[in-house]
Amino acid sequence: MAEVCPSVGTMYRDRLLKLPRRLGFDATPQALEQSRDAVETDLLEYARAANAWFSAGSNHAAMLVNHLRGTEEMLVASADLRTAFLDDLAEHIHTTAEVDEEAQLRVLFKRYATGLSAYARRMRTEKLAVVAELRRRREEIEAWLAEATTSTFIDKETGLLNRAAAEMRIETEIGKKQPFCVIVVGRTDELPADSGSDMKELADRLAATIRPYDMIFRWCQDQLVTIFEASEATIGARIQQIGGWLGDATRTSVVVVEYVDGEAASELTARIELQSRQEVAAR
Repeated sequence: MAEVCPSVGTMYRDRLLKLPRRLGFDATPQALEQSRDAVETDLLEYARAANAWFSAGSNHAAMLVNHLRGTEEMLVASADLRTAFLDDLAEHIHTTAEVDEEAQLRVLFKRYATGLSAYARRMRTEKLAVVAELRRRREEIEAWLAEATTSTFIDKETGLLNRAAAEMRIETEIGKKQPFCVIVVGRTDELPADSGSDMKELADRLAATIRPYDMIFRWCQDQLVTIFEASEATIGARIQQIGGWLGDATRTSVVVVEYVDGEAASELTARIELQSRQEVAAR
């Protein structure tokens, strides 16, 4: 899994590796069923992430191939120009060899010298342009290869799955047609511009309060989300416990947004934004 789509694959693989340890402590039928559902959801989610990753990579690769094809055509044209010039020069030299008058030879040789100088300057300019273009396209390829090891679904500051991955998970949950809630955990104090370490610390604390296979996503600069496959009434006590575990309520808020049957993903996302910000404003 991780080898196919490195960054995303590693995260899903780590979740799956934790399952045997969890089941070693809790092998009840309910735990087995929850674990099975979690694995199925993760595999479906990973398939979608991998497809998106490959699609983005393929599109970028196709663009680079077109660039390289253009460079190839430029090099071929340059080679054709050089060949044509040399053929023309050879023809003039052949003609000059038949001239006996010294004055005419001097005039012809001056003309050739001028032509050679102009040709050399032109070829140098063209070669420099080709080299610059090749260097630019090489840098594009190197940049793309670097991006290919960091999925578009990973938050670079924290290493967590990002908002795009969270929105994709929400769509997956809606497609399962089962009750679920989005739990939003946010910082209520002002964070610095570089807030990665603060949010990573909060994510680690949140991870200690949820099941090993529950994923944490960075929703925005100061918010994390995770998804519970249950109604709000069922998990109410659990959410209170999580709020207590996370510490000082003046710095952390926990908001539950339950999915309404028939609601579109965009509508649920809008409610998440509204309810979580209202909670912060109320504090």
